[in-house]
Amino acid sequence: MKIFVAKMKCKYCDTKCHKKGKRNRRQQYQCPVCYSYQKQNYVRNSLKSYDTELLIKLNNEGLGIRSIGRVLNIPKSTVSKLIFTLSKEIKQPTLKESVEEYEVDELRTFIGKKENECWICYAINRNTKEVIDFVVGRRTKSNLKKLIDSILELEPKKIYTDKLNVYPNLIPKRIHSKAFIKTNHIERKNLTIRTHLKRLNRRTICFSKSLVMLNACLLLYFWVEIRT
Repeated sequence: MKIFVAKMKCKYCDTKCHKKGKRNRRQQYQCPVCYSYQKQNYVRNSLKSYDTELLIKLNNEGLGIRSIGRVLNIPKSTVSKLIFTLSKEIKQPTLKESVEEYEVDELRTFIGKKENECWICYAINRNTKEVIDFVVGRRTKSNLKKLIDSILELEPKKIYTDKLNVYPNLIPKRIHSKAFIKTNHIERKNLTIRTHLKRLNRRTICFSKSLVMLNACLLLYFWVEIRT
C-alpha cells in the first residue's frame, strides 16, 4: 500500500503524519510514532473547548438537552456527555455548621414514562436556604435514611418534614416536627426547581430518560456556583 507523506504534524508528539484513508469522506492521518489517528481540520470542537460555564447556566435556567444543543450549535449527545463529565467533578460541600434547623421534602418526577416514578428527596437549611444533601430514587426507607443520617451528623436543632409515615422512625422525636407551616421554604424551593430545570417542568414533553442524567443535572444545579 502506497503511503503519501502529508505536511501535517501530530498534535500529540509533533511528528510528521501520513495520510491513512478517509472517514466520513474526510482525509484521515496517522502518526508513525504514537500511531494516533487525527484530522487536519475538525468540524466539531473538542469537549474541553466549549464554554462549560455557559452550558451550566443554560441547564440551570430551564433549557433542555436539545435546546442547549441548538443554542451552542453542538449535538445533543455532546451536551449530555459534557453534563455527565462535569457532574463527576462535583463533590458534596463539607459543612461545619451545627444546631441549625432543616426542612426535608420530596419532589416527584419520573424516568422515561410516568409509570416509572422517581423522587428527589432533599434537605435545606431553614436559614440559608442551601441544599444540604439529596437522594434520587424511590421514596423508600433506605433512601430517606441516607438523607436523614447526613443531617443528624450536623447535630440539628430541629428537622421539619411532612406527614410521611417513614420520618418518625428515622428522626428522634425531640427534634422532629411535622408542622405544615414550617416547610414553607422547601415547598417554595420545589416550585423554583421545577421552573429552572426543564426536565422537571409540569405539562411539558421534556423528561429524564435516565436516573444518572437526572442526578447529574441536580448536582450542577445545587452545588455549582456561577459567576454573574
